[in-house]
Amino acid sequence: MSLDVLIRPATPNDVPEILRQRRGMYEDMEYNDAAALSAMVSRCAPYLSTALANGSLRSWLAMGGERVVAGGAVLISPWPSHPYDMECRRATILNVYVDQEFRRQGIARQLMRTMIDWCRNEGFAFVYLHSSKNGRPLYEGLGFEPTTEMRLKL
Repeated sequence: MSLDVLIRPATPNDVPEILRQRRGMYEDMEYNDAAALSAMVSRCAPYLSTALANGSLRSWLAMGGERVVAGGAVLISPWPSHPYDMECRRATILNVYVDQEFRRQGIARQLMRTMIDWCRNEGFAFVYLHSSKNGRPLYEGLGFEPTTEMRLKL
């Protein structure tokens, strides 16, 4: 069953809400270092304000009435073109989060479709994301596939 929500673009005024969701996302992934989470929120706030204002980050919030119940974002990064993607930019979905009491109602799927449609309309050949274990079934159901990306902790 899908909750009737309105999905709207976020503005720089929504930064506190986006940060609340970002912190909640990490807490849900059992990241429990309160000092590191607080530092992340403090350091990320100016970046989000600037990125939302200049368009290098697009974010959407799902409204259940007057209340924000979920959100997600697309980061647009400069990126060299590939033979299979001539865009010199890359779209990465991040911060997909739904408040606990509104989960399993189709809201994340609505947000994802909104963001995917936006990326398609903007001419991106691909959209990327990193998935939590809980998010993987949703993303696979939308057609996302694993890639060869790796990382090294420094």
